[in-house]
Amino acid sequence: NFDGCKHSDSNSIKVFVRVRPLTQGSGLTTDGDQNLCLTVTSPNTIRLLSKPEPRTFTYDHVADMDTSQDSVFSSVAKNIVESCVNGYNGTIFAYGQTGSGKTFTMLGPSELDNFTDELRGVIPRSFEYIFFLINREVERSGQSKSFLCKCSFIEIYNEQIYDLLDTASASLFLRENIKKGLFVEGAVEKFVNSAAEAYMVLSTGWRNRRVASTSMNRESSRSHAVFTMTLESKESINEVVNIRMSQLNLVDLAGSERQKDTHTEGSRLKEASSINRSLMCLGQVIMALVDVSNGKNRHICYRDSKLTFLLRDSLGGNAKTYIIANVHPGSKCFGETLSTLHFAQRAKLIKNKAIINEDTQGNVKQLQAEVKKLKEQLAQALTSQPVDYGRDVAETYSNVDHTQMLHEKLALLEEALNQKDKFIHSSRMIVRFREDHISRLEKKLKEGQGFLSEMESQALIDQLKEEIKILRDQVEHHPKMTRYAAENFGLRQENRQLRSLESVVKAEEAAAIVAAEVEETFQRAVETERLTEGTSSTSVAADTVLLATIEKLKAQLLQKQSDLTAALQAFEEYKEITKKQMSQLESEKRYLEKSNRHLENILEATNAYKNKEVSELNRIHVETIKILTTPTKAYNLRSRLVPLSSPEHLNGTNGEGDDIWDEEPPSDMTEMALTEELRQVQDQASRVQTQLNEEELKSSKLLQQIAKLEEQITLMSQESDLKDERANKNRDLLSLQETVNELQQSLQSEQQAAEVLRSEIRDLRLVLQSSDKELATVKNELSEGQSEQQREMSQLSNSLIGTQLQLDKVQLEWEQLLEQHRTLQDSFDQLQAEAKFEADQARQQLQDGQQKIDELKALLTDVVLDLMNQTRVLRCEQSQKDETITHLSEDIKDITVIQSSYFTLEQNSKMQTEICELKETFDRCVASNKIEVEVLQEEIAYATEEVERLTKVLDEQNILLQSSQEKTAKKDIMIQNLQQKVKLFFINPTQRSFNRGLTQVLESQERELENRRSSMMSMEILLTELNAERAAKNEEIQRLKVCLSCDNDMFSILQENEVLRKQNVQLSEENGKLVGHKNHKQRIEYLVKLKKENTKLQEVTIISNIFVFILI
Repeated sequence: NFDGCKHSDSNSIKVFVRVRPLTQGSGLTTDGDQNLCLTVTSPNTIRLLSKPEPRTFTYDHVADMDTSQDSVFSSVAKNIVESCVNGYNGTIFAYGQTGSGKTFTMLGPSELDNFTDELRGVIPRSFEYIFFLINREVERSGQSKSFLCKCSFIEIYNEQIYDLLDTASASLFLRENIKKGLFVEGAVEKFVNSAAEAYMVLSTGWRNRRVASTSMNRESSRSHAVFTMTLESKESINEVVNIRMSQLNLVDLAGSERQKDTHTEGSRLKEASSINRSLMCLGQVIMALVDVSNGKNRHICYRDSKLTFLLRDSLGGNAKTYIIANVHPGSKCFGETLSTLHFAQRAKLIKNKAIINEDTQGNVKQLQAEVKKLKEQLAQALTSQPVDYGRDVAETYSNVDHTQMLHEKLALLEEALNQKDKFIHSSRMIVRFREDHISRLEKKLKEGQGFLSEMESQALIDQLKEEIKILRDQVEHHPKMTRYAAENFGLRQENRQLRSLESVVKAEEAAAIVAAEVEETFQRAVETERLTEGTSSTSVAADTVLLATIEKLKAQLLQKQSDLTAALQAFEEYKEITKKQMSQLESEKRYLEKSNRHLENILEATNAYKNKEVSELNRIHVETIKILTTPTKAYNLRSRLVPLSSPEHLNGTNGEGDDIWDEEPPSDMTEMALTEELRQVQDQASRVQTQLNEEELKSSKLLQQIAKLEEQITLMSQESDLKDERANKNRDLLSLQETVNELQQSLQSEQQAAEVLRSEIRDLRLVLQSSDKELATVKNELSEGQSEQQREMSQLSNSLIGTQLQLDKVQLEWEQLLEQHRTLQDSFDQLQAEAKFEADQARQQLQDGQQKIDELKALLTDVVLDLMNQTRVLRCEQSQKDETITHLSEDIKDITVIQSSYFTLEQNSKMQTEICELKETFDRCVASNKIEVEVLQEEIAYATEEVERLTKVLDEQNILLQSSQEKTAKKDIMIQNLQQKVKLFFINPTQRSFNRGLTQVLESQERELENRRSSMMSMEILLTELNAERAAKNEEIQRLKVCLSCDNDMFSILQENEVLRKQNVQLSEENGKLVGHKNHKQRIEYLVKLKKENTKLQEVTIISNIFVFILI
């Protein structure tokens, strides 16, 4: 939107996928299942555990559950923030289902109050980094650069825009103009100077955002929040102010949700529908942008939603965009996770065109200062030396021409770059088509189908046609074609230069002169005809004759013009031939110049070699002189007799050594050496001179040849020019002479014809009157026929317009049906993947439940066996106790007999000790039996809880099956509606090809319906199996309940045993009392009473044991 925009390269939308960790004890339905449906395999890939085989997705970056908030900011927002400070627009928004961690990623924890917390999100960290960069830029520029930062915060709730910084305001509207672009009218913008102030603005708006609780998220965002930070920087350099403006949009989208998972109703349900509708529009915009990037013509429906219209520049416009796709790893969120990954994969294919938003002010003052500076330099140059103005002007014009040529080359290079991009994109599409074809064939091969159906073969043919079309586009946009276009452009430039030659200009001038002469003769002929017309009578017949004459003259003129064009064409051909000859002569000239340069190089090398030899001879001469003079000095040294023994000579040795080299050699030796050296030098010089003479002769000959060739070339060029000019002039003269002769002949013939026509005019007047009447009648009939024909044409045009409108309508409906079919296919594939995943998961859960039930059965059999063993042991103990009671009664009888005879204190004490021991053993047995019964009751309670949990799982599976059946029923209803539409289309007999396409679509839909019915049959079979297992489990539960009742009866028996034990204790006490009783008659009566009660108790115990045995 600014004048001084600087373009950057196309930037595709970047995608960052973050996996939310599973939390414990949150109470959310998505966290109850600890089974994972995806795994992070590398920093760029994520694997979805789908059936029948896992799928792998690749993105710009993938973060696992342990990724920190700091690493997310470094990967996503750091480069975007730096680009915003440099003048680019930037957008970061989080996408994903509800409860996947979008708000945590963008802002941080909901209870976050500390701005420096380690868990703060992308938005607070972006504030910190922006103001860090601003302070650094201000310090570097030395206060010549200033920044202005302002913030706004809005939300989109139920397709209405509200200002979160002004709670009293009503809903706002989106506006658009040329300067500001797209903006929210009436939104509050607050100026901030630090990260803390920006965070306060964020906190103020965040408290006003609409948040509610659902079954999947305790604090679910019910609106889309958009925090916009506008940066404006001003930099002053030499009174020139550069202004850069950029926007950073930080978006927290509301999560997509399903009503069956969130259990929303009322206002929450309306909010969820608005959220899903806006996210669906966002997905449609993404798909349209992907189609546009693939070369298709699609309308991008930005205005269908306030969210997409607000983010228009961020999606395929002037911004750098990063999408954070948040996914939940739980297996219950498999469908939403798959949908989010598909959305992120499509968004990755969109390309944005980000530019620097820059404007410059103050250029006039700078130019004035520059002009003043140049005037001063010009005055100094004029005073110092004259200036070659012509050369400067020529250089200026040459620079302008060079600049234009560079602009043209730049345009060609940009066009070649666009064609290269199209070529790469078409290659990618071909690779994608082939990969899809290979995968489909592999799938068929795995399924064992050796042949293709008619529909699949037709789809394959359509795909191959599409591939052929892409290959043709690829050929058209191939780089070689671009190179050929550039060569063609160069040849056109040369053609323009040749046309600007003098010979061509002369030929065009001659042609213009000939045309002017022909036109002049034609005008004279017309004037003569007019004069003759004035003398004759002004009848209609004479007019027709003159018109015929004029038409003949025009035909002759057209003939002359065609002859002129033929002559020009022959001239062009001759010019091409001369051009070829000139190019051949130029090539020969270049070859001769090259050979001349080669000979000159050889001559220079020869001269250098000779100079080197001369220097070498001089060096040899010097060394020879040294060699000749050195023996002479040695001879003088040897011939001297120096008394070495005297100390004076020893001391004066150095002085004499210096005088030795100053001493001259004998003259005869010097002359001999010089004459010998001179003779050698003269010989060598003579040899060098002969070689130089030979080389000079060769070079002179070559120069003469070159001069002759140049003279020949100039003569040939002059001769060719003279020949061209002579031939052109001769041809022009001949053509002019011919045209003049022809015009004279035509003029004479026309005059003769005019005289004949004057004589015939009288005869034709009567015929003309009758023909006028006939002509009037014919004109009336013709007008009536034309009006009738016009009516028929209007009717036909109206019918054609109607059929065209009907055809357009049918085509539009067909495109809508195709779009609906594609959406249905996508939803069906997604539902099929979800159903497969959920069925496999349910099957796995059933297997786990069956395994647990088997374990519980085994445990229950062990418990029953233990209970039976314990009952046997208790029966044995009961019998032993009965025996002890009988023994005690016998002992009492014996005691009574013995007491009747005698009574001693020692026997009484023994009886007391035996009774105490029996009491202790009985207490121990009862305590151990009670503990074992409690353990068994706990195990039975755990088994019942497991059975209840398995029944709940079965109920959930039944609910899922019912929901899938409802979905299938809805799909059947949709297919029936489509069939009804197709029947309506079948009524129109003119749309046979369209009906065939619709029948194919219906057949494909029926096949899909059959597949769904088969999947429903398999699900029903699985449901029957689950019901059978459920019935078996219910029987097992009933058996366990019976066992539990047995255990309860056993516990009651133990309680009765405890009562009996207490009665036994009482009996023992009473027995002790009876031992010390003095009335034997009363004691015998009491013993008889005890025996009766003991027999009653034994009968009750036997009956209870029989009842327990029957129950077991």
